[in-house]
Amino acid sequence: MIKKSISIILFLIWFSGTTFCQKVPPQQPKLVVCILVDQLSTEQIVAFKDQFADNGFNRLINGGAFYRNASYESASNYYGSNLATLSTGCYPSTHGIVSDWWYDRVRNKEVNAIYGDIGHKKQGTLSPSANKLLTSTITDELKWMNNGASRVSVIGINPNYLVWNGGHSPDHIYQIDSNTGQFISIHPGDDASSALPEWVDDFNNKKLLDTYSNREWGPLKNLNQYHQMKFFKEQRAHSSSFLYSLSKQEGKGAYLPVIHSPFGNKLIRDFAISQIINEGYGKGPVTDVITLHFTARAVHGRNDGAFDAETQDMLLRLDLEIADILKSIDQEVGLENTLVTLSSVSTPVRSKEEVENHGLPTGVFNGQKAASLANLFLMAKYGQGKWVMTYNDGQLFLNHELIKERKIALETIKKEAAQFISDMEGVAYAVPISELQYSAADIASLQGLKLNYHPGRSGDIAIKTNPGWYEELRDGRLIARNWNGSYHPLIIYGWKINPQDVYQSISMTRFAPTICSFLQIPFPNGCEGEPLPNLIY
Repeated sequence: MIKKSISIILFLIWFSGTTFCQKVPPQQPKLVVCILVDQLSTEQIVAFKDQFADNGFNRLINGGAFYRNASYESASNYYGSNLATLSTGCYPSTHGIVSDWWYDRVRNKEVNAIYGDIGHKKQGTLSPSANKLLTSTITDELKWMNNGASRVSVIGINPNYLVWNGGHSPDHIYQIDSNTGQFISIHPGDDASSALPEWVDDFNNKKLLDTYSNREWGPLKNLNQYHQMKFFKEQRAHSSSFLYSLSKQEGKGAYLPVIHSPFGNKLIRDFAISQIINEGYGKGPVTDVITLHFTARAVHGRNDGAFDAETQDMLLRLDLEIADILKSIDQEVGLENTLVTLSSVSTPVRSKEEVENHGLPTGVFNGQKAASLANLFLMAKYGQGKWVMTYNDGQLFLNHELIKERKIALETIKKEAAQFISDMEGVAYAVPISELQYSAADIASLQGLKLNYHPGRSGDIAIKTNPGWYEELRDGRLIARNWNGSYHPLIIYGWKINPQDVYQSISMTRFAPTICSFLQIPFPNGCEGEPLPNLIY
């Protein structure tokens, strides 16, 4: 009897001690860390899984909710449009970021999505902001709910991506300056004289990129075990060709070679951890948000796509940086207090040569040439004049003033120009914008064009090329247009998240309302998505 009593007492002591020591997640996350990777696909995560360490990508996949097919259905080729959708929970037709720039008919000016009027300068440098975003974002609503007490920070390389995750009132947007190798603030309210926090100055004074630029970049692991060497070895003349100098180059963008190597990601990791520690992110009474933009897009090598050796090595090394970030967050904040999300800014595409080698239909469409030919066609029919104002990102802008002056029905000339472009090789559809609102919108392949249409910012004619076709840009680069939007990985990890592996396609408009639900704040004011179900216990 005594033995039995002692056993019961010991069990109760052990049970109460275990219960007391368990890390119980709070009612809502204290810290949200959004990780975004440029040039990352689900296929890469799956293909490289066995070479990743246990505590990076695999920790997120195995311990979190892994949505393999999260989609952006809109048609813009500007990645900022997708990032705006991620932050707002709505499509460009609502948030207004239809492309990187559009034509403002009222003021007769081209308008840039992050810089405003083309040519506008602030103290000699362009000042990026999210002012052209027509709706609120996750962080805007968080700021409003907590009367500005929550802190919002974004860290990365490309301002074209960074501003959309900061919303309208970020505390900090830090960018690596490719000219100096240091972090600079691109907060809309900052100017050249704005003082950086002391810890940022201390970090910059370490001149880490100068140290990294004196190194060489070779493969992290045995190159012969990389996907390219196993299945596409003919693409590399020599297996020993993977060794790159990261030395600074002369002139503008001196640090680009090292920034677009694994050491650029390492610098972002170090800076992010420094901010979390020095500013106590996740330790206050309300939720803080930090967004990190990494890249798998190297400027070195041939870069044939998703599975070239350089891209794989970038991801294998990024895997280690993510592992360090998770470890540091666990030490400083606790992963049970932190919600971590990971997705991609863009996904790799096959090169035109690869498509041709596989015998698939392909070709090149040049929007600028198409616009010039359309202008010649309209001049032959209606007389001399600049009938086409400009072309950008699959949209043709007509000269409304000239059309009105010549007393031609706008809808008539739209249809004629659209029909002319439709007959060009490689064009699947050329549709007057007005038709997207009605009959053409019922065609599944045109849904992306409709979701990307905003009446005050879109052109008169929307153009969609055939699957497998590429568009030649003004600088001669070829880009592959997504046929029906683009698919990305989405991982949600930490806090109260139930591990699961989801193959079903989900819209990225569901990300914002899901995060807002976790934070117990209002949805962004233009939100069109619904929260994802069965995510938390």
